[in-house]
Amino acid sequence: MKKRWLPIPLILLTPIVLLVLVIAAGAYRFSLSDEEILAKFPVQSAQADAIVEQLFGLRVTTPLTIPVPEAASFALIDRWDDQHRWVMGNYDSGSERGQVLLDTHSLLALKGQEKRYGYAGIIRVSNQGSGVMNYLALFQYDELRLRMVMVDSQWLGDRVEIQSVTQNNAQLNVSLLTRGENEAFANPPTKFVSIMFLISQKYQLIRQ
Repeated sequence: MKKRWLPIPLILLTPIVLLVLVIAAGAYRFSLSDEEILAKFPVQSAQADAIVEQLFGLRVTTPLTIPVPEAASFALIDRWDDQHRWVMGNYDSGSERGQVLLDTHSLLALKGQEKRYGYAGIIRVSNQGSGVMNYLALFQYDELRLRMVMVDSQWLGDRVEIQSVTQNNAQLNVSLLTRGENEAFANPPTKFVSIMFLISQKYQLIRQ
């Protein structure tokens, strides 16, 4: 079969047409603003974390992580309990596994700490043992990392029943029910205790 050769003028015309198209496309590109170009593509914005938004009123994409007191580990808070009172997450420090819960009913927006989005609340830590450790925790918004973080915590007791968390200026008062010194944990807590904490200028908890 004989090869068919394109006419010479058509061979020369093809690269010229392509060059004209490239120049025209470049001119069109530079005639558009960046906003007009971006508008031609679908915007895929990161979704705000639902728990952080509901608890703290912040639309951030990073979920809440809580450092486990007395353990070199963090718990990723990623779900609610059935009653929609506690938010929780698991942790694994290698030698110890457990769960951290934040009591949303105790969460208190701190007056005088609005600029840092300061909050105080009760967290519970449970592991493979029978204990349920309760802590008063301080939270704030980290502007550098664009996330809500826990910055300090103070131990309240094992298997105690928290009654309330209130603020009076720079002081926090935690009211709870606990047990007597020699009382078995099998018995429900009935002893009323009030514990005072000072919020220092460095935004740390100091037990009074």
